[in-house]
Amino acid sequence: MASTFAGLSIANRGLTAAQVGLTVTTNNMSNIDTDGYSRQVVSQSSIGPAAVYSSSLVGSGVEVTSVDRVNSFRLNQKYWQENSAASELEVQSTYMEQIEEVFGTTSSSYISSALDSLEAELETLADDPTDTTVRATVLSYAESFCEQLNSAAEELESIRSQLNTEVYTAVEEINSYASQIAELNSQISTASASGASTNDLEDQRDLLVDELSSLVGIDVTAADDGSYTITVDGVTLVKGDEANELECYTVTDSDSDSYGMYGIRWAESGDDFDSGDSGALTGYLQMRDGSTSDSKGIVYYMNQLDEFAQTFAQAFNEGVTTDDDTTYSGHADGYGLNDTTGIRFFTYDGVSSDEFVNSGSDLEDAYSNITAANISVSKDIQDDTNKIAASSTAGDESNADVLDDIIDICSDVNISGNSTATEMYNVIVATVAGDSASAATAYASKSATATYINTSRTSVSGVSSDEETVNLTTYQSAYAASAAMVSAWNELYDTTLAMVDD
Repeated sequence: MASTFAGLSIANRGLTAAQVGLTVTTNNMSNIDTDGYSRQVVSQSSIGPAAVYSSSLVGSGVEVTSVDRVNSFRLNQKYWQENSAASELEVQSTYMEQIEEVFGTTSSSYISSALDSLEAELETLADDPTDTTVRATVLSYAESFCEQLNSAAEELESIRSQLNTEVYTAVEEINSYASQIAELNSQISTASASGASTNDLEDQRDLLVDELSSLVGIDVTAADDGSYTITVDGVTLVKGDEANELECYTVTDSDSDSYGMYGIRWAESGDDFDSGDSGALTGYLQMRDGSTSDSKGIVYYMNQLDEFAQTFAQAFNEGVTTDDDTTYSGHADGYGLNDTTGIRFFTYDGVSSDEFVNSGSDLEDAYSNITAANISVSKDIQDDTNKIAASSTAGDESNADVLDDIIDICSDVNISGNSTATEMYNVIVATVAGDSASAATAYASKSATATYINTSRTSVSGVSSDEETVNLTTYQSAYAASAAMVSAWNELYDTTLAMVDD
């Protein structure tokens, strides 16, 4: 037989359950715009008779068993994977745009324009090799050409320095996120063991893992106690309440592509850190140090620019013999107004022709010292423009045969394979433009995938104002009904007690 006050007790439990539902609904709606918040739902169950031996045929009402967080760990894992890949491609796309601006386009490049201006002025000088004013202008345009190459190299080096700073910042952020996640792991485990709610703590942790996944590719697994274990390329970054810290150091190995840059290692073991194949940090490292056709970065494009500077300087100075055995004289073959010869027009760091020739074990070695960053007009020409060679014969001031060959070398003669100087530079420009477009396309595609998955998980865990409005109405009705039952039972008890008093 049911207890005399069973009805009131059941009604009271109904009030409590409805009140919890109203509280959870209010909490959901107040957090509808909170980043990382997962909607919460009330889990409740009916209470059976007080004991198996009870003769009561009626249960004891309802009880709230838990307030659960609606979230898909599977979708989270998928998002973290795609977010890492998208972040790496975003870095590549962003920095390729900057590199593309440095090189310009085939129709609008400072370097190409400077080369065209130099060639045009050489043609003017060929009309009258004795014109000292034009010779001074040739020097000016040649210096401008070198300055454009110097500036491009400086800008590329500046971008690389930015990337190096980004590497350091990313490592600091990874350490910070890992430490915070480990702390939340500890709080979640403790709260879970005591029966307290961990919903908000788990939301905070997932939001941190979102940020971490944008920096580095991670694998995340959940333990029975609710904690996360996070690994990077097979090495544990976070496990329980412990975080494995990273540190940056300056690379001193001159044979390394990252010489002088930040290297990364695990602080405790000292082992080199491998960022895996995704994440912004991987993008920073590749763009900073990539030097091969399979891994193109700043170093690769700097090498291309250096090769252009070296090849052009050598062809201009030494002349060219084409595949059909046609020979074009270089500046060193000609004679200036003062009959000087053997002068190299382009050197590096403003050194003289003799210093340049003696700077290597042979002439090829000497030209390997020229880079886009240091190419310059030789000190000989800077000091005396009469040493600009034009004639193929000593004493013949009106002769411009060598100068005509040099003009051809600037635009018409293949100086590298089947490429003229202009074509050689345009190939670099086209390569950069193609790589930039490919990076932008890849990022757009991967970003769309990551966004789609994030939208999918938001549809699961996000708060819907329409759904919560329905829940609010439902719980309000349940509360009102339970309150009415309390009143009814109260009236019944009052009547019963009055009858007893009589």
